[in-house]
Amino acid sequence: MRFTLPTLRLSIRAKLVLVSTTLLIIPWVGSQYVQEMEDYLRQQQQEAILIRAQTVASVLQGRPDLFTIQSNSPLPTRDVQHLFVRPLQHPMQLDGYLDDWSGYENRIQHIEQSRSIFGNEASTLRFDIQVGSYQKYLYVAMKVFDRHIVYRQPGSNNLERSDHVIIAMENTEGEFVNYVITTSSPGWVNTYRRTDANPEDEDSRHYEREVRIKGDWQEFKGGYTVELRIPVYLIGSKISFAVADVNDAKSRNIDSIIATAGINEASALATIIFPSPEVEQLLNNLQRPLTRTWVIDRNYRVIAQTGALTTTDTSDDTSSADPANKPHHSMLSGMMSFFYSLILKQPSNEFHDELLNASRLDSEEFRQALQGKPTTRWRQTPDKETSILTAAHPVFSNGQVIGAIAIEQTSNSILLLQNRAMEILFNISALAFLSAIVVLLAFATRLTSRIRHLRDAAEHAITPDGRVTGAVNITTAGDEIGDLSRSIADMLARLSQYNRYLETMASKLSHELRTPITVVRSSLDNLEVTSMPAAQRTYIERATDGIHRLNDILTRMSEATRLEQTLQSEQRSEFDIAHVVRSCVAGYRLAHPEVNITLTITPDLPDTQIQIRGVPELIAQMLDKLVNNAIDFHLTGTKINLELQQDDGQVKLYITNQGPTLPAAMKSNVFDSMVSVRQQRDEQPHLGLGLYIVRLIVEFHQGTVRADNLANNTGVGFTIHLPCKPA
Repeated sequence: MRFTLPTLRLSIRAKLVLVSTTLLIIPWVGSQYVQEMEDYLRQQQQEAILIRAQTVASVLQGRPDLFTIQSNSPLPTRDVQHLFVRPLQHPMQLDGYLDDWSGYENRIQHIEQSRSIFGNEASTLRFDIQVGSYQKYLYVAMKVFDRHIVYRQPGSNNLERSDHVIIAMENTEGEFVNYVITTSSPGWVNTYRRTDANPEDEDSRHYEREVRIKGDWQEFKGGYTVELRIPVYLIGSKISFAVADVNDAKSRNIDSIIATAGINEASALATIIFPSPEVEQLLNNLQRPLTRTWVIDRNYRVIAQTGALTTTDTSDDTSSADPANKPHHSMLSGMMSFFYSLILKQPSNEFHDELLNASRLDSEEFRQALQGKPTTRWRQTPDKETSILTAAHPVFSNGQVIGAIAIEQTSNSILLLQNRAMEILFNISALAFLSAIVVLLAFATRLTSRIRHLRDAAEHAITPDGRVTGAVNITTAGDEIGDLSRSIADMLARLSQYNRYLETMASKLSHELRTPITVVRSSLDNLEVTSMPAAQRTYIERATDGIHRLNDILTRMSEATRLEQTLQSEQRSEFDIAHVVRSCVAGYRLAHPEVNITLTITPDLPDTQIQIRGVPELIAQMLDKLVNNAIDFHLTGTKINLELQQDDGQVKLYITNQGPTLPAAMKSNVFDSMVSVRQQRDEQPHLGLGLYIVRLIVEFHQGTVRADNLANNTGVGFTIHLPCKPA
């Protein structure tokens, strides 16, 4: 069994639209090019930022003293903690509430049990710490999470038998000192310096009040907060902060201590560096927007940092990528911007930067720089929102590396340029695509219109029976359709000439053949009056019959030709078709008494009149052809039924007979000229012109005729529809 795929029929316009989709390769190629441009832009950005890092390094290499502002001694291990204090924009109010610190959440350090230096590992003690400097003071905010707060007993001399905060530092004289901060109730707190005759013996500990360190202690559900202010001149090069937790109010033993670094000896403390105003001034003079500059010493410690990778200015280009920040755009532009924001990755000002609060930088690019090798590196932020480029360059003094400069910049500028290029590409491609579609559709519409007009003209020029009655207008267009129209016009002209030749051929033959037929007939008539043997008279009779049949054929051919000519000049008039049908049926019954011919007229009244406009003689001729055809094909003993009715402004005439049915292949052309379905010959000639004449008469009366087999395939029925004159 063979299966054939269905044929997809597409119009010329649909095909041209499909062809125009090949234009989509333009934005695809453009997008690939833009993607390739990203690598080039990244390379250019790397070179530019590395040159800037080299420029900053060349400025600082003449100032080696800036890298030894506090301590540049080699650290014992790389695990030593370091704290770079970042400046504050305004002084903090010491009230124990951390509202003033709300803009510095990115500086929070989370100290967990992993930083425990004493106590139970199952303890839940933890705290968050923020530090910052403003002018001559170091501000510290600590949020301690402790479910059981044990305050100091009033009057107790042992300050470490309650929850307390410890500050361990190396002061400016190089001395190792410990400060204890405790309180008997929330509010203002006092700071005490611990003096130990024997550090291992708690009974030998003495405390001196330190009024220069101010603070406030407040309680919240689940813990307490401590806010401190320490003069910078008290702090040397090292410092650590710790929280001691006491849970049993009776025994008052310390359960655990967690700290930012060690607190028992100076070597365990975290190094601390305050930003140098001089270094920051130098860096600010060279600072570019949306870049961040780091200065590290040879121990990977941050000694200066300026700039930021993001901005809070909504008028900046990076933020203006958000369509919500463009209030003066039209609705269409806003919709396009919203669409692009969905399909294109937008520059982000909100991303997690793991180095934002770093005080020590020891990744690969910094190690390479401190080895004297300038380098660049791209790194992805942990939240995958953006990429950050770092260019690190060594700072030399007397041929030795004393530190490094690192400049960072996000990929937002590249992404912004890339998005703008993609938007321009998409806009131009969309405009080109739409323009191409409009032009192609207009061209296709014009093309199909011309083809359709040519088709309609060709269809109207030829009637359903094949006659050429019109012509195609000759166009002067020089394209293929113009050539086709001229070819069709020429073809129709030749077909018209040939049809006229065929139409007149019958009359010409009739005229040319009647003279020799007359001669032959007169000769045969003369032979009949002469005496001749009986055998010869038989041949004479046969020749006479042949002449009669040939004369009948010419008569019938002439009849069709004369009818066509008559129809062109006949004048129509109003008449009663019911009267014509009654008269014709009465004549058929007299002429064929052996055939049962019935007539039904609806409404069935003796005086029923059905008025139409036409020629009564032609209607009678039409009935003659149809009834004679029914008599020829009906089965002996069966009826021939005629039914005439008026319905919905139409006259319907039905003529049915029982007998042979129409072949399926002949239903569509049974009314054509020279078509006959008779399968045997009789004494009368049949040229297939009878039903052709019927069709000519029906069309002259602006009606239709149809031949169908009866429902039970017992015969054939003819249905004629004629327009009825309104009452």
